[in-house]
Formats: sequence, C-alpha cells, structure tokens
Amino acid sequence: MATEPQSPIDDALLGKFLAGEASATEAERVRRWLTNPANQREYDRFVRIWTAAAQLTQPEPVNTEAAWQRVRTHMHQPASPVTQTARRPLPQPVRQTSWRSYGRVAAMLALAVLAGVSVWRYTRPNPADQPAALLSVATTSTARQFTLPDGSTVWLNRNSRLTYPATFADSSRTISLTGEAFFDVTHDPAHPFRVRAGNAVVRVLGTSFNVRSLGDSVQVAVRTGRVQLSAPRQAIVLTPNQQATYQRAADTIRRPVPLDANRLAYQTGRLSFVNTSLAEVVRLLHDVYGTDIRLDTPALSNCRLTADFNRESADAVLAVVAETLSLTVRRDGDTRVLTGAGCGQ
Repeated sequence: MATEPQSPIDDALLGKFLAGEASATEAERVRRWLTNPANQREYDRFVRIWTAAAQLTQPEPVNTEAAWQRVRTHMHQPASPVTQTARRPLPQPVRQTSWRSYGRVAAMLALAVLAGVSVWRYTRPNPADQPAALLSVATTSTARQFTLPDGSTVWLNRNSRLTYPATFADSSRTISLTGEAFFDVTHDPAHPFRVRAGNAVVRVLGTSFNVRSLGDSVQVAVRTGRVQLSAPRQAIVLTPNQQATYQRAADTIRRPVPLDANRLAYQTGRLSFVNTSLAEVVRLLHDVYGTDIRLDTPALSNCRLTADFNRESADAVLAVVAETLSLTVRRDGDTRVLTGAGCGQ
C-alpha cells in the first residue's frame, strides 16, 4: 500500500478509521494521508473489501446425507457370485473386491464431485451477484448535501466520510459512516436502510435521522419515523424527537433522551438558545461552524443567552451574542475571542 514517507498508514489503522474507533490524532493522520490521490485510491480499494461483506449472502449448505442416499438409490446391485475351478495353484492368494465395495467407492467419489460442484456453484464469481463499486464522499471544512442511488438525501457534516455502493443490492441498502450525517431516507419497506458506524448499526425503513460517529461514541437522533440502534449486546428503537448514545468502550446504549434540535443545526441552519450558558453557546457554535471561539476570562462562562438564529454566518451570530451580552469580539489569527467584564452569577 502506498504511504506517505512522513506518516506511514497501515491496514490496522485504516480499519480503526473506517470503524470509527480511531483516536482524534489517528483520524487526522488518515485524513492528511487521504489528500494524496494515490492514497485515496488505495483507501477506496480497502473500503470496498470492508463494505462488500454487508452485500453478500451466505450459500446454502450441502446436504451430504441426502446426496449419499440419492447415490445409493441409483447404484447397481452386485452380480451373483461365480465359482471358478483353478487348473493350477496360484502363486499367492488374491483378495477379491466385491462390486459393493467398488460401488461405495464410486458413490463416495460421486458425492465428492457433487459437493465440489455445489460449492463451486455457490461461490464462483458471478457478475450479476458481485457487489457494486463503492463510492466515497468526504468533507473537510464545510458540510455537503448529496443524493444516494435510492433517492435518499444526505447532509454530510464537516470532517466526515460516507461510503456506499454505486447500486444498492436487491435485499438491503447498507452504507458506512465515519463522522456525522443527517439522512432523509426514501421509504422502501422491502429494502431496509442500514448505516454502519463501527460496531453499531442503525436500521430504518423510511425516516429522517442523524448519526454522529466520533471517538468512543455513536449518537443517533430521530426527527421522523422509527429507527433501531443496534450494538453487539443491545438494541433499542427510537421514535420521533428522541436521541440515544452508544458507548463503544462499555458496549452499552444509554437511555433515550429528548432530541436537542441544536445538534442538527449544521443541516437545518437553525439555532435556538433559551437561558443557555455562554460556554455551551461557544461549544455549539464551534461544532456547527468549525470556528475557533475563545472566552477571554472564565467569568464569561456564567453569561446566559436567549436568542434564535436562522441560517446566519458564524460572525453574524457572534455579533448578536456580543451585543446582547455587552461583549466585544476581537480576532486573534483564525480565533475569535469574546472579551468583557463578565456577567456574575
């Protein structure tokens, strides 16, 4: 596999990255590595093998006992024994082999051929059964909206990656996510829609929901419809305006809580704060816009904000925050710094 001399990437790290189990430092290494077109091609081949397993079906087992019975049914019965009178002694006794022994050997050979043909039949490459080519969409500093082959709409948040087949298989619609994305899924009960986020799986029929797979957790938020969140040892069903979090280290799913609509602001463009601490406002603005914002003094964390925003830029939102709380915004490189006297307790 092609690697960058300064930062080698092995298959184990790519596997952790695709499963959503890489640390923030490891994930950043992979993203830098993927900026090289040759490395991107290697990654696409790696992820094609990873996701193809979800599109394959298991072959039917060969019933060897039934096959043996069918062979026995068609076997010829041994001929009647014929007595021969030897005219002279043989040099040594010769062990005679009965037709039944020959028949059993032939039957076993036929059974082996039957099993071999069955295995070949179910495992041979068939162009019609091969997984479709995989496509991969990645974002860096801005979110992106696009449509999947089934007509479902995806809003892929910043620093995220979605991998999906160019054509969905007949039985399911399975994709893989690293990062965060909002899905508006085309309704199709015959073809369940599945999102793999590491060892967690989100299964739906037709609904709108958000999946955030970062670090040690996978968070699922449902806007409409019903969604099943499955982990190796647990599964729950979420209904509209619910969200739940799966913790990978503990392998547990936390109890569902009411949906925080601000978590979907990168997709809806709407933010609503009601007596929200400035520390929480700054954290959320960073998540939505990717803008580095810092409070000049810890006392500013006690300030409280009540305001609504609809598809406004980060600078426009910060201007309103500063005016409302009698603060000042100054730039320090790419960082915005909020300064002021503080708001007390």
